[in-house]
Amino acid sequence: MEKNDLRVACKRMSGIMPGERNAWSSLLRSNPDCRRAFLSPGFAEAAARCGNEVWVAAGYRGEEPHWFMPLQRHGEWIGRLGVFEPVGGGMSDYFGAIGVSGSVIVPEHIFSASGGRIAAILFTHLDESQAGFGLRAGEPRVGLRTHIGDSAETYWADLRRRDKKLVYDTERREKKLMTEHGKLCFEWHSSEASADLQKLVEMKTAQYAKTGKHGGPLFHKHNVDLLERLLNTADDACEGVLSVLRSGNEIVAAHFGLRCHDVLHIWFPAYAVKFANYSPGRILLKHIIRHAAEHGVHTLDRGEGDTVAKRDFANGEHRYFRGLWHAMSPRGLLARVAVSLYWRL
Repeated sequence: MEKNDLRVACKRMSGIMPGERNAWSSLLRSNPDCRRAFLSPGFAEAAARCGNEVWVAAGYRGEEPHWFMPLQRHGEWIGRLGVFEPVGGGMSDYFGAIGVSGSVIVPEHIFSASGGRIAAILFTHLDESQAGFGLRAGEPRVGLRTHIGDSAETYWADLRRRDKKLVYDTERREKKLMTEHGKLCFEWHSSEASADLQKLVEMKTAQYAKTGKHGGPLFHKHNVDLLERLLNTADDACEGVLSVLRSGNEIVAAHFGLRCHDVLHIWFPAYAVKFANYSPGRILLKHIIRHAAEHGVHTLDRGEGDTVAKRDFANGEHRYFRGLWHAMSPRGLLARVAVSLYWRL
């Protein structure tokens, strides 16, 4: 285990130098457990350009960066009391650090290095792998993944053995959809990205409203702005991928995700209500799996949640944690009280 003798610094995202950004990207690329688009410099830059106050805590040995942790000031009133959160807030599917294996990260050192600016960190989506940096919390939640490997055919054959009913039902519904509505066309990258993203947002908010989720993230313009900015990224660590399944000129289903090297985060899937009886989201995912390897993707990350829909096609499981870290100072204790009040409200 590496000695915990690193110098810790906190700076705005805009103050990250090109060499530091390159080191951050290199650490993310070289460690499979760190390949999370939500922890990448590209995601932090996009969030900062959308008006979020993004800071980066980092550990250095001399001038060499050993770890990076992106944060943003909390978007609600508790942010004014020094409460920070994962970059992207409720939009983020991961929180934690990117770093050299064996690095030990102590939250209290981050609070001290910030000069009191960061008094507490309120978070969800701390992956179990972050325990390798000494970062732990409680309230475990299930996360699911689909490991495809190099061959969609091999994956699909294995799935047929494990869950014959799921494969048969998906193929049956797809054939019925084509029989009743015509040939399907799948695009990994939408050829009409701007218009299709707008349509995805409309479909997703309609789904939110139908299920009573009137506080869904895409009801908020700043979150849609983040998707629009990420749509135009071409970073191997954080590439916006808008995939669509069409029948004629109509979108049957669409998905906006983020690719981080060989991982595709399944982030915002949506479907047209008129096609609901065909399980369009499942059919779209089948096509994403089929084309993943040719785009360098070997794993689909399904995010947090243990639902029937997320269990479909999943073959890997991990744990997320959530919690609050706060400084042992008057400001940190005030922040903890404020967070307790925020939860009650």
